[in-house]
Amino acid sequence: MVDIVLFFELHQPKRLRMQYGGNFPVDAEKIEELYFDDEMNREIFERVARKCYVPALKTLRECIREGGFKCALGLSGVFLEQCGLWGPEIIELIRQLAYTGSCELTAQTYFHSLASRISESEFREQVEMQTKVLQDLFDYKPTAIENTEFMYSNRIAKEFQGMGFKTAMTEGVDTMLGWRSPNYVYKAKGSDLKVLMRNYRLSDDIGFRFTSREWPEWPLTAEKYAGWLSGVGGDLVFLGMDFETFGEHHWPESGIHNFLRRLPHEVGKYSWLKFATPTDAASRHEPVDEIDVGSEISWADAERDDSAWLANEMQKHSFDVMKYVEPMAKSVGGRYLRTWRLLTTSDHYHYMSTKGGGAGAVHSYFSSFNSPVEAFLTFSWTLTDFRYKVYMALGGKSRYYRMLLGALPEGHSFHFYCGFAKPMGIKAGNLLELRKVLLELPEDAIDFHVKRGDLSRWVKEVLVCPQLSAALDEMRGGIAPGRRDGVVAEVDKAISLAERELFGRDMSLKDAPELMMVPRHPGAERGTGATAAIEGNTDMDRGEEEAPNATPAQSHEEGDDY
Repeated sequence: MVDIVLFFELHQPKRLRMQYGGNFPVDAEKIEELYFDDEMNREIFERVARKCYVPALKTLRECIREGGFKCALGLSGVFLEQCGLWGPEIIELIRQLAYTGSCELTAQTYFHSLASRISESEFREQVEMQTKVLQDLFDYKPTAIENTEFMYSNRIAKEFQGMGFKTAMTEGVDTMLGWRSPNYVYKAKGSDLKVLMRNYRLSDDIGFRFTSREWPEWPLTAEKYAGWLSGVGGDLVFLGMDFETFGEHHWPESGIHNFLRRLPHEVGKYSWLKFATPTDAASRHEPVDEIDVGSEISWADAERDDSAWLANEMQKHSFDVMKYVEPMAKSVGGRYLRTWRLLTTSDHYHYMSTKGGGAGAVHSYFSSFNSPVEAFLTFSWTLTDFRYKVYMALGGKSRYYRMLLGALPEGHSFHFYCGFAKPMGIKAGNLLELRKVLLELPEDAIDFHVKRGDLSRWVKEVLVCPQLSAALDEMRGGIAPGRRDGVVAEVDKAISLAERELFGRDMSLKDAPELMMVPRHPGAERGTGATAAIEGNTDMDRGEEEAPNATPAQSHEEGDDY
């Protein structure tokens, strides 16, 4: 018996307004409305709902009612929010599918984001948000999980298992599988987590090639496709694709809906083929081998790695600055935290891709911008304004968050050398990282930077910590032996000062990095999310301090570039 596992991803991002070069209003009362173009989002959602979501979900319901058909849906939280606002019928259709027991709902990040690249805690929180909304809307607790765009690695697998999931889904990448086939259940390295690998060739026959008249196999019929499935060896065939394939990427006139409707009937002609959910397949088959995935893979582009989002300098810079704002946005909470999380959505970085060829065509197709540069400018302008609004909400505390907890972008971190033109490949982006590095550096490297005065300048101009800078300047003419102890002692003073300003007391963060997650104000997430949208509660304004009436220019101080 060969299990046919059909997985469909349903996601719509909150797209940014196309704006740059002007001034945003100072008032942060409706901060989300300032940045995101809900008129365009609604127009796109309603078009896709009409052509794809409603008819294709009804087709799945018909297939399940006829018997023998099973599938799985991956639903982002931002997609469900838009359903609540503009397509409640879709929520009801998904609920009907879930109640049959033949349609599995899988876990993922709420914002379809790059959270797994930000921090383990943020990744976990976004997954918990999404599983909660599945529980609230559909009374469903997922047991299988996918990361955004099937991003996966050994590290991510470990985090999946730590969250309690038993089954994960990812891409069947040739370079990782080697001679092995994706048509079996595998086991994550050093873990009991079962892993299903997408058969991308058979998946993309539907997802990308269905309407290609240049494809030798065009036209693709359900009968022909079921025949291909019948000849595949292995224990299962895992087919995964965007649900928008059925009516949006391939228009209804192409016959894609009829293909979906006929497929269960054609598969049923082969007694050894059986539809299954991801959890069904994982429970029926034992892993045949362990997969070792050191660097991240995904289902995106020909490279099938993270280069769809983090390859060029525009993408990397945008991601680094977004990540830098995390501890401050979390401290303020409420609408600021929600807005920051909307900026973690992977689509924003996807639009900035400068790849050519087929991958470039795909990136361009999905983007609402005229070019990757326009996407970058809009995102950068939005993120810059957002940072200053967060700074204003924090008041005088913002500089201490930045010097203590900020994760500076690569170009603004301090890079250590052991001599002239002798880089060590070690960097620091805040006081806590600086202290950790100083304890491990050779004395001559510390002496090199103290005497040059570049560490002092960085501390003053980037971290905005004048007391520490002055102390380092005083050491420039000192004797090298014992230099480490003196520098670390001064850094400890600066850390203690920042902790007292932020928390009213020394927190000993330098000795307990797990305390680095800044506590949020009470009610930081109240009134947000898909459930709130469906219930008509759009109050996003709870749980944070009001920002003072100051413009970004008025609140700018030395070091405010980051």
